[in-house]
Amino acid sequence: MGHWVYEFSGCPDSGDYRQIAEDEEPGDVVLRERLGGLGIVDGFVRESVDDLMMVARFRWVVGGDPSAVAPALLQRSGLPPLARRDAGPVRADVSEPD
Repeated sequence: MGHWVYEFSGCPDSGDYRQIAEDEEPGDVVLRERLGGLGIVDGFVRESVDDLMMVARFRWVVGGDPSAVAPALLQRSGLPPLARRDAGPVRADVSEPD
């Protein structure tokens, strides 16, 4: 395992910056809490990965309250939405009652 370099770009409040990460492989999205942001987060979507150089580039998508940022970020990334904690399983093979 090595160190990845995450490059973040496009964030209007913090500008472009880099961060060293010890992850095995970067994910598709990153939520980062703003410094002194009092619970405000920025959401980034992965644009590219260079496995040889171990560099992952992320583009800023949205910022604000985490409850609003996470769904917007997943929608923009093309990932499936988060399920509600109280949601039950859905069966696709059940027909409507007559």
